[in-house]
Amino acid sequence: MPPDRENETSLDALNEAFMELDRAYDQLAKSCGLSEPEYWSLVLIRHGAETQREISERLTISPQTINSAFKLLVKKGLVRLEPFAHDQRSKRATLTEAGRAFAADRVAPLEAVEAKAWDTLSHAEHAALIQLIRRFSTAMTELLPAPSKLHANSSEDL
Repeated sequence: MPPDRENETSLDALNEAFMELDRAYDQLAKSCGLSEPEYWSLVLIRHGAETQREISERLTISPQTINSAFKLLVKKGLVRLEPFAHDQRSKRATLTEAGRAFAADRVAPLEAVEAKAWDTLSHAEHAALIQLIRRFSTAMTELLPAPSKLHANSSEDL
């Protein structure tokens, strides 16, 4: 196989692997009756995240999407938003009693599934996978044009 075709095929396989993993995490969220943004927001709050901004940045999801997820989590009675004492404009997200129970009953078992899947890999595979994903992410980030240049180029293509 020519080198370019081999590279294209391996890149296609990588993209498919990422999509398979994304489908697995989507299934994980849906199995407890939440969208992915709701699920990940709940997980991050459970693990100490306090604001919608922090969650939006960590998940690289738009603030509007996170805001919509929070509205649903509040409506379901799983999350409460309370103003910070020092900044009334910013709100701290906390799990309600029902949210803590939901997380213990529905989210914790899914985190255990994720941990079991992780345990199917050796410590060397853990390290290699993390190192390779970070190296690939860094290379992608360094090679991507600035967002303003990316949009300028895409409008020229139309």
